[in-house]
Amino acid sequence: MKLFVGALAVMLLAGCSTSPMSARDADPVPSDELYAFQSKSASTSSRITVVRDGGFVGSGCDLVFYIEGRRAAKIGPGQRASFYVEPGAVNLGTGLAESGLCAGAAIRTISANLKPGVESQFRISGDMSGFFLAPYVDYGGR
Repeated sequence: MKLFVGALAVMLLAGCSTSPMSARDADPVPSDELYAFQSKSASTSSRITVVRDGGFVGSGCDLVFYIEGRRAAKIGPGQRASFYVEPGAVNLGTGLAESGLCAGAAIRTISANLKPGVESQFRISGDMSGFFLAPYVDYGGR
């Protein structure tokens, strides 16, 4: 019995961290899980691309990506999505959806300054403290 409890504890701890995902290897978010900011226009010339870490760990939690407090997409493990917004200061966030194995955590936000005609990339990762949104770093396709 102790062996079973120990194995279960290790599996639960491993389920709380993620593995870096290359933007080029990430799958696109299905169109039915993209909610807003999908139209490019003269005023929405800044592009945001978000990549969620992959791997088995953390995969039981559904995450929502927010732009200016508005739901933009539900992003699964190993997925990426792009959005079009107006240049300038923008608040971005991520939080647990009210579905999947996890629910109830607060939305964590960051501020970004977007330039006209430039793509800004961000990464959603997670560890024992929860899920985070930060600027994207290419880990060499790991």
